[in-house]
Amino acid sequence: MNGEPHYGTSNNGQTYFGWGDPIPKRKRAKGPHLFYGVLVGTPTSDLLAHRGQAYCREYRLPRAWLTPAQQMHISLISLGKDAIDAACCIGSLIQAKPFDVCFDRLSAFGGGALVLRSSDHSPALQDFWRKLSAFVDDSPLKSFVTNSLEPHVTLLRDRASLPKIPERLVEPVGWTVRGFALIHSHEGKYKLPGTWQLDGQDDALAVM
Repeated sequence: MNGEPHYGTSNNGQTYFGWGDPIPKRKRAKGPHLFYGVLVGTPTSDLLAHRGQAYCREYRLPRAWLTPAQQMHISLISLGKDAIDAACCIGSLIQAKPFDVCFDRLSAFGGGALVLRSSDHSPALQDFWRKLSAFVDDSPLKSFVTNSLEPHVTLLRDRASLPKIPERLVEPVGWTVRGFALIHSHEGKYKLPGTWQLDGQDDALAVM
């Protein structure tokens, strides 16, 4: 090990940061992952990616895998990989108008994720998430739900070191949410089976 920090990009486009060996070994990729999320546009996505790099330096995470700027998102509801058609149908029925979000709390989540959360829970985001979750729960898609954690932005993953990191307040990052998507993640690549703009009514309502 040379003790010098370094950045790099793996064969699948995933950015990494670390000390020591210049190319950390890539863990075997999990199977396809399908979820509802809010993609973060530029320049906010670039700012969040820089935050992830800064926390890598601060906490000295030699095997951390950073979320690429182009894949920054707010996670909402995780679904089974075979639920694309039903999830697209439900997504197309949701109406809401744009809303503001603000993330200002750094936390270690399960699965080795370092994430940003909101101290005030971003009320409009929480309302949208709860109503989307309620509509999913009242549909055949309910049996596909694998996770419905509090909305958060994952900056990086490192299973070995993150349990030692205490939750803390950080400089806020805020923006306006203008849409959401159904995201299919597999081997470091994202596909979007469905995307929907928020340009509807005052509340997140499912229109039957």
